[in-house]
Amino acid sequence: MIRYRLYCFALLSIAACQHPGEMIGPVTEKHGSFDAYWNQGLAELTSYDLNQARYGEMHQGEAILIFVTEDLSKEKQVKLDNTSVATDLKVAVLKMNMTKRFYTGLYPYTMMLSSFVPVTGVAPWQALKATASIQDWCGHVFAQLNLRHDHYHYQLHSYFESEGEIDHQINRHMTEDAVWNLIRINPEALIASDSIMVIPGLFYARLMHIPLKPYLAKTRHLLLDSGNRVYHIEYPDLARSLYIEYETQSPYQIVKWSEEYKDGFGDKATMLTTTASKKKQLVLDYWTKHDNIHDSLRSELGLTPF
Repeated sequence: MIRYRLYCFALLSIAACQHPGEMIGPVTEKHGSFDAYWNQGLAELTSYDLNQARYGEMHQGEAILIFVTEDLSKEKQVKLDNTSVATDLKVAVLKMNMTKRFYTGLYPYTMMLSSFVPVTGVAPWQALKATASIQDWCGHVFAQLNLRHDHYHYQLHSYFESEGEIDHQINRHMTEDAVWNLIRINPEALIASDSIMVIPGLFYARLMHIPLKPYLAKTRHLLLDSGNRVYHIEYPDLARSLYIEYETQSPYQIVKWSEEYKDGFGDKATMLTTTASKKKQLVLDYWTKHDNIHDSLRSELGLTPF
């Protein structure tokens, strides 16, 4: 059993009392090493062994986390083609792409989540934008959140009739999908609270087919005997917990994560734990490595051959 201790920073205690739209302060304020690591013009790619809960059983697979900085258009919230535009028209973000691939019996699941969080402290525990897509042999699902002042604009396109075309607003609160980015920027900016409203991750909401909205949550910072730390989000109404373990020194590498919730249908519904453990990592300009001669990089990252 993993042993941990609860800890908190004065900053976190103050933050827990603030309105979700307020700033804690510049996220990079105490971490000058951020620019040195993240503004090299390279991306960080990390592979993980994945054990994914689905249909009341566990399935082996692989996950990848990709982190890279880029400039977004403030108006359109898309990556700028021309980064030389005026400063007031763009925002620097740390982008996370998470991919998961696993098989459920005969057919595969392919999932991708993208989260965009400003590096300068604007709305520090909220994503400016988050998108997710899930593909299996039944069809496609695509979800998108865009931050618009006091709310999120939420769109969902799905092959399920009950959730086929959704387009509405969600109250602006902490977003689970921003947590991954915030750990890498400055984990001290994350809130510890016994009562906070959180919008669950897009992956979970879609796999469980629950309405995407803020849910009451408890958040904790845990200290492991290994010296690593864990950010824990518990959703009592969903009977779900997310644990993200990371190193304590910048750039705060994510070592593993686990997600506990009830999965499956009917008699197969049971509490299961999805886990992902770090395998290998590369830091490079992957967008230039698209030729056949670069196939060997897949082995270096420990990815499953086709």
